[in-house]
Amino acid sequence: MKRSRGVALIIALLLVAIGTLIVTALIDQDQLSLARTRNQLREQQAYAYARGLEAWAIDLLRRDRNAEPGRDSRQDGWAQGLPPMAVPGGLLSGRMRDENGCFNLNSLVPNGGEDAIAIRRFERLLSVLKVDPGIGENLIDWIDADSTPHPRGAESLSYLLLDPPYRAANQPLTQVAELRLVRGVDARVYALLEPHVCARPAGSAINVNTASVPVLMALADGMSESAARRIYNEGHANFATLAAFAAEIQQLGLSLDGGDSGLGVESTRFLAETLLELDGIPFHYFSLIE
Repeated sequence: MKRSRGVALIIALLLVAIGTLIVTALIDQDQLSLARTRNQLREQQAYAYARGLEAWAIDLLRRDRNAEPGRDSRQDGWAQGLPPMAVPGGLLSGRMRDENGCFNLNSLVPNGGEDAIAIRRFERLLSVLKVDPGIGENLIDWIDADSTPHPRGAESLSYLLLDPPYRAANQPLTQVAELRLVRGVDARVYALLEPHVCARPAGSAINVNTASVPVLMALADGMSESAARRIYNEGHANFATLAAFAAEIQQLGLSLDGGDSGLGVESTRFLAETLLELDGIPFHYFSLIE
């Protein structure tokens, strides 16, 4: 009799344990479902905020274009950014990057042929940043359509020997991050280059009003950092015409390599960035505006 009661007690305890496990699993599943629903709602909310910020950026650029056609600078409203502001559930901020204020990597090989002026400018940019100049020929080989490497370059044969192996793109870059695949571009080199370069369609000009100091130094042989900073004017450069910019260069006793080829004073391509945090969940959106 005592043995039967002992067995019954063990069975009862097992049933309680099993029941507890089932209830716990149901609670966990319910919490997971609630978290998933919350995340989906926040994602939809974040996307709506990002679309709204994109519309605001387009309107801001349109008003700036109407107020001062043919010229863009870091003094314009679009360059000031949107400081963090409270929104239901979190914080929202935004900023825009002028995609014409950087060196266009695709300008090295426009329309299948090498551009000597752009190549010299890029070589100077590498020198200013104290980066191996051989990266220039590596990048040209990465972009051009042929499979013949330059003397210091690298085509698919060099990349196929790596682990894992891959081939050279042999086409224009679609994004700056592709640089990490080019021989010689490690994390350190990429961190130095990334703020000053971009991957735009070939033919778009460098806006001298929004170009960084290293990019300005790359435009003229022998331009010192102090001379470039004078032109940069602590981010207040605002030349109305390329002629005014060229006159400033001449006053410094310098001459533009290639003249005003590939240069301008306005921008036609912007990258709007939306930064959001909702319920502690970060969201990051980009919109390309042309």
